Amino acid sequence: MTDRITASLRRLFDEHRIVFWYDAARDMRGEFDALDLAEVTKVEIANNQFGLKYRMLRQEPKAKFLVFHDGPEPLSAANWLLDLQLATAVFKADQAASWLSELGLPPQFENVVRDHMEFYRSKARVAELKRLLHAADTPIAGSAAHACGLCWRRRWT
Repeated sequence: MTDRITASLRRLFDEHRIVFWYDAARDMRGEFDALDLAEVTKVEIANNQFGLKYRMLRQEPKAKFLVFHDGPEPLSAANWLLDLQLATAVFKADQAASWLSELGLPPQFENVVRDHMEFYRSKARVAELKRLLHAADTPIAGSAAHACGLCWRRRWT
């Protein structure tokens, strides 16, 4: 799992210099601690939001940061880093997020993936979906691609 997380984070850091990671289930601490991403500074939200923001924006404005919080994402009104979070990326390390990353799909597809979790358990269906789907598609087109993938699998297997 750590290899998959590392690969997903590298893809995010190719496009963003700050990536947030909220561990809502509090079960990813080991993976966070084991990560060793070159040229990425790991920091943790622990009642230090102002200091983190100052460090990331003023002290080290070119550095890459993985911002980890051992707990769920705070509500928008209570999130002192919301402006940074909205301008950057949020990493999710659950199974649906892993499939999104593997397919190279944007976050707008998350609900489509969650609605079809059983579909993704088959490597053959995921391979066919990769062939049919494009990142520029809409979630509706994604649902149609799922249907095509299911029909293809039923017809040829």
